[in-house]
Amino acid sequence: MVEESGQVVEVSARGAVVSVVQTRACQSCKARQGCGQAVLSEWGGSERQDAKNHFFIEDAGAQTERALRPGDVVRLGVPEDALSRAAIWMYLWPLLPAFLMLWAGSHLSIPEPVQLLMAVLAGASAVAVTRWRFASPNEAGQPRILSIETPAIEIIAREVG
Repeated sequence: MVEESGQVVEVSARGAVVSVVQTRACQSCKARQGCGQAVLSEWGGSERQDAKNHFFIEDAGAQTERALRPGDVVRLGVPEDALSRAAIWMYLWPLLPAFLMLWAGSHLSIPEPVQLLMAVLAGASAVAVTRWRFASPNEAGQPRILSIETPAIEIIAREVG
């Protein structure tokens, strides 16, 4: 199980929105200076980047021992096999049809610009299939609330006191 801490931003009858700031892994990484992920995680001031780090957890109240409140720090978990499958669909699947089109085009003596167009179209169609495949939420790949680490009242008490 891959785990990360997050803070509850909003709670509704349907679930909760949890904000996750991915910095723990970045802090200890030796390749931090040349990593695009580290640059993006530091670029947190924009609304677009902040929206990427928000997760909607359906039926969040049933996953915890007490009702969640905005400000609660929670521990989220995602099964490792779900992450591996998602990585294959996102990174390897679009490349496979593109390379197959390049290979077929070269063996059929199709001009190179047409081969490239075929590869781009095949890769784009694979991306469309991936988007369709993941359009509806998959129960196995959704983050789950494992525990409440710090209730909101404790955080407020520390800031006031």
